[in-house]
Amino acid sequence: MKWDYKVVSVNSLFQESNDHDIAVSKEAAGARRATMGQGMEETLNELGKESWELVSITGEFGIFKKPVN
Repeated sequence: MKWDYKVVSVNSLFQESNDHDIAVSKEAAGARRATMGQGMEETLNELGKESWELVSITGEFGIFKKPVN
């Protein structure tokens, strides 16, 4: 089988991730992780609808593949 590949920066996987502050409490850190996780999940679902499958996260890049049509 032949594959198409897509390489994206990890930062682009997080929707609405303009937050660069450091969480100063356990509660704030947990809330920040939950928000970022939800944004990443939404982005991965969007890519999945286009048949992209996450293969690996390597350094600062996410690597996706899908079968060549």
